Amino acid sequence: MYFLLGYITGTLMPIAVFVILAYFRAGIEKRVKIIETQLGNAGPKVRGAIFMPEDEGDEARREHIAKNRAMGKETKFEELT
Repeated sequence: MYFLLGYITGTLMPIAVFVILAYFRAGIEKRVKIIETQLGNAGPKVRGAIFMPEDEGDEARREHIAKNRAMGKETKFEELT
């Protein structure tokens, strides 16, 4: 008797949870979205960026490309290394 009662209760509980969640899905999603928005706005704000200075190799490559471009010549990859 108790086994049958436990089995029926154990089967009906997940079904009831699923039906309730399916019925109130839109309201639950709306509340979760509001909470996510509030939590996202509560954190620290990202400001600015870090700009790393170019090294001498990059400057030399850029000057070499500009010089070749002024002469109308294409720069090969092997020349830049």
